[in-house]
Amino acid sequence: MTEDRPDLAGTLLSPRSLLNDPLFERMHLWLFVWSGPQEPRARELRQVFVDILLVVFGAALPWSTTVASVLSVALVIAIPPILTARAVVAGLRRPPLLLPIVFFALAAIGTIWASDVSWWERLHALDKTSKLLLIPLVFLHFQTSPRPGWTFVSFGLSNSLLLALSFSVYASPALARYIEPHALGVPVKNYIDQSQGFAFLAVTIGGLATEALRRAMFGRTIVLYFSSAAFLANLAFVNVARSAFLYVPIMLLLFAWRYVRGWRLLSVLAIFVIIGLVSLASAPNLQRKIARIPGDLTAYRANSLTVGDDPASGAQRLVFWRSSFVFVRSAPLLGHGTGSTRRLFEAEANGRTGLDSLVVSNPHNQTLSVAIQWGLVGCLALYAMWAVHLWLFRQGVRSASAPFLAWIGLVAVVQNIASSIFNSHLQDFYPGWLYVLAVGIAGGALHRSEIAGSADHRTR
Repeated sequence: MTEDRPDLAGTLLSPRSLLNDPLFERMHLWLFVWSGPQEPRARELRQVFVDILLVVFGAALPWSTTVASVLSVALVIAIPPILTARAVVAGLRRPPLLLPIVFFALAAIGTIWASDVSWWERLHALDKTSKLLLIPLVFLHFQTSPRPGWTFVSFGLSNSLLLALSFSVYASPALARYIEPHALGVPVKNYIDQSQGFAFLAVTIGGLATEALRRAMFGRTIVLYFSSAAFLANLAFVNVARSAFLYVPIMLLLFAWRYVRGWRLLSVLAIFVIIGLVSLASAPNLQRKIARIPGDLTAYRANSLTVGDDPASGAQRLVFWRSSFVFVRSAPLLGHGTGSTRRLFEAEANGRTGLDSLVVSNPHNQTLSVAIQWGLVGCLALYAMWAVHLWLFRQGVRSASAPFLAWIGLVAVVQNIASSIFNSHLQDFYPGWLYVLAVGIAGGALHRSEIAGSADHRTR
């Protein structure tokens, strides 16, 4: 006689047991509940899912263009269902949200008058501006999400891991041979992107350290100042983009302006200058980068592709800019159309040698990149967007007690504008996404705080 035993598999897979499973219940709410009494909980689950996507995006951005691209598509799909029509309509009345859409729309319309350019080239150039559409989506999301810090933390931790790997690759030739870094101390991507992220984190983490010091949180202060110094040390001693020589001092000036006033400001600026001079005197990396500047000027005059054993990148930019001015003068109002840059350089380089023979689709200057394709109209749209985003975060430097997110947003916008003198950093992948994340997250969170503050004021 056999003993009757419960059918364990049947019990676990029965419809009733599945419906009572918390994970299944959450999945059901997330996917299928769009109205009724459980709709607020379903909306919250979708909101948390978007926050998690952004956390993973922030962690992936320093490492993988492919993973970040896939996640950006997921965000475009996941964010709209959690937005209300009322929030979207109200948001599109705000210039910080509207102008990125206007800029993209101009690029889309610009595909029409791009002559002798394949549609693949037009759409590829359009794709470089499509990331700006995430600014209003992320902004609107963080008007309701209370978790703006998650993405910044994941981005910081991910870059900290990259920082450790950068130092390791720089210090260990054996490890460098195994990893095959893209440049000295640059295990992934390129030194321009790495410098952009490390500089942003050095300054913002330094701000967090100063906030902790003002609150007498001394343990956290030491850890954060050490982290900030480590990022700066990597820029000084391992590898740095020469455009950082412009934007890092400006970012440090914003740091000093936020936290000190009066004569103390002059003292802090003097300390920054001394640290810079000491770093220059002791860091071969900085000395090598600066020593190449005269060589670039010589290479430009000689139409030479190299400075010693290195590519004459500075001379290349001068040639690109010189040709770009010619292109802009031939179509000053509306430009040559989306994706036309490479065709123009090909025609210019035909039959030439040296630097003059180089063909690029990016003139390494954001203003010129926009002017070539969309003329004066495009430049006005670009500057208007930068201006409204600067204005959005203006309170970040009013005082040390101003919202920290406003200062983060301001640092990101200023860095993008300054670095875009030597690169097309609004359209380039990594720095462009850094701009989108900072503006969208910080802007939306600030607006959420303003709404909450107004509601509290009305209830008093």
